[in-house]
Amino acid sequence: MEHYGILSLLPVVVVIVLVLLTRRTAISLVAGTIVGAVLLYGLEFPKPWLDVVYGVMGSDLWIWLVLVCGFFGSLVALFEASGGTQAFTTLAGKLCKGERSTLLGTWILGMVIFVDDWLSILSTGNAMRKATDKLKIPREMLAYLCNSTASSICVVVPTSTWGVFMVSQLVATDLCPPEQGIATFLATIPFLFYPLITLLCGGLYAAGILPVFGPMKAAYLRERGEQQGADSGEEKPQEAKLSGIWNFLLPVILITAITIATGEILYGTLACLVFCAILYLPQRLMKPGVYLDHVVSGFKDMVGVLFIVTSAFILRDINSLLGMPEYVIGAAKAAVSPQLLPVVAFFLVTALAVAAGNFWGICAIAFPVIIPIAQALDGNLLLTAGAIISATAAGSHICFFGSEATLTCSAAQINNVTYAKTVIPMLAVPFLLSAAMYVGAGMLLG
Repeated sequence: MEHYGILSLLPVVVVIVLVLLTRRTAISLVAGTIVGAVLLYGLEFPKPWLDVVYGVMGSDLWIWLVLVCGFFGSLVALFEASGGTQAFTTLAGKLCKGERSTLLGTWILGMVIFVDDWLSILSTGNAMRKATDKLKIPREMLAYLCNSTASSICVVVPTSTWGVFMVSQLVATDLCPPEQGIATFLATIPFLFYPLITLLCGGLYAAGILPVFGPMKAAYLRERGEQQGADSGEEKPQEAKLSGIWNFLLPVILITAITIATGEILYGTLACLVFCAILYLPQRLMKPGVYLDHVVSGFKDMVGVLFIVTSAFILRDINSLLGMPEYVIGAAKAAVSPQLLPVVAFFLVTALAVAAGNFWGICAIAFPVIIPIAQALDGNLLLTAGAIISATAAGSHICFFGSEATLTCSAAQINNVTYAKTVIPMLAVPFLLSAAMYVGAGMLLG
């Protein structure tokens, strides 16, 4: 495929610079797509640019995304209106007496909901936000635990959405026959350094064994200062009745079970909406008309999230037309030894995923390009595959305008720029440790 050389990186550079200058993620993404369209089509870019927009918004993936995100917003609104979220917060407050137990509870809940990273992020963030707010834990820390835990646990569990996708990539690149897909994936798990270390770091941060640092530490100091200034004898909000916890737990259990059984989170979401009506209306928690009002209002609350994710999808397609992934991979693969191939793949796929705002797509591009290189160099195939899979998870965490980070910001109720400033430095620890481990493993096994 033809590419535009180093110019193919320009849209991504524009996005990053504008985000830093304006702190407006969506507008910066749109500007980056327009710059890419100008490179592709010159002054006649408006119509082709709109064709890309129409292509994204007419795709099955985008329609699925709108429905899943929108209906999940509806569920969040229903959980709030039914008192289920408040009851869960009350229970969390009783079980999690302090900061450490609350953070550990958040970390554990994120791992328990392992079937899908979006489900884990939205469920954990919305369930634990009030509990962390009550203890003056920064929402940035909530965002860190939600996102870093979600795809990290999903990518090491073969029955999750991530696990199924990664098995398909192993089979598609002839690393194994279809009947050996799960077994081969399980064999790569010891080489999934980044998600495993990230899960460990999340638990250590939550337990207070690893101290927070940098902007995250500043966020803690900010919250502590606000706490001191807020001690003015204000009346505490009334706690919800614990009996209402089933209005939250039963729907979450249902959506998780159906998603596992069908492999489709949309089915679980739709079934959960129907179940909420059956559960809430007989309790007279709301009238049918009010129930529908909450469904609509919750859907509307996700419009901002959908705009950012849609813009990221458009940027992904513009980058693909510019040949950006192919250019970067081609520039990097010329002089790679089998020992260094795993760490190079880890850095390269992460950088591409972050730049493109596209994770599974970059993974699907990288596997058929990098695995044949490993085969030609007689490198360790499982180690190289593990590096690619790890990099996909790392990209989903680090890309602050990607779908996972945007959903995290929605659940934690912070903006994407705040996420970038506070969460990404925390992710540097597992990322750099993983890179060092890929160097060492490459030397030993490559």
